[in-house]
Amino acid sequence: MKFLLVVFVFSLVSARIGAAEPYKEEVLTLTQAKHLVAGCEAYAQKNQLAPLSMAVYDAAGNIKLFLRQDGAKLLSADFAHIKGRTAAVSGLATSELAAIEYENKDKPLGIGYIDGVTIVQGGVAVASASGQHLGGFGVSGAPAVDDEACGVAGIEEMLGK
Repeated sequence: MKFLLVVFVFSLVSARIGAAEPYKEEVLTLTQAKHLVAGCEAYAQKNQLAPLSMAVYDAAGNIKLFLRQDGAKLLSADFAHIKGRTAAVSGLATSELAAIEYENKDKPLGIGYIDGVTIVQGGVAVASASGQHLGGFGVSGAPAVDDEACGVAGIEEMLGK
């Protein structure tokens, strides 16, 4: 009982002397995921891209939202999922992983051979306005450089840029 009282008093004193706020983990919301997709769709329409598949994952690698546009190839759905999940759990764009993989062209690391991971461009890591990692956004169906640009456009939409 005395221990609990000491903890309670200490927490009150800490709060009163201006102690830093406790760590708060931000999580990817469904609204944010919808903004990612909307920004990507707007970019795709403006740039007349082929139909896309888009997969949004939270930082733990759990699916948050998936959308396959009319006419998108079935294989694009699989690629969108693996790109999004890779970016979510690594905290890096899949193109960044590719750069790491082939930094030494004579001795690639083998990142692309890990189950459930890809180094194909089109997966982008998603961070909050404060910089906290929220997840990953995978886009597939257009040329890889456009997939990534579409993902970046989604992040800009989500952040209100």
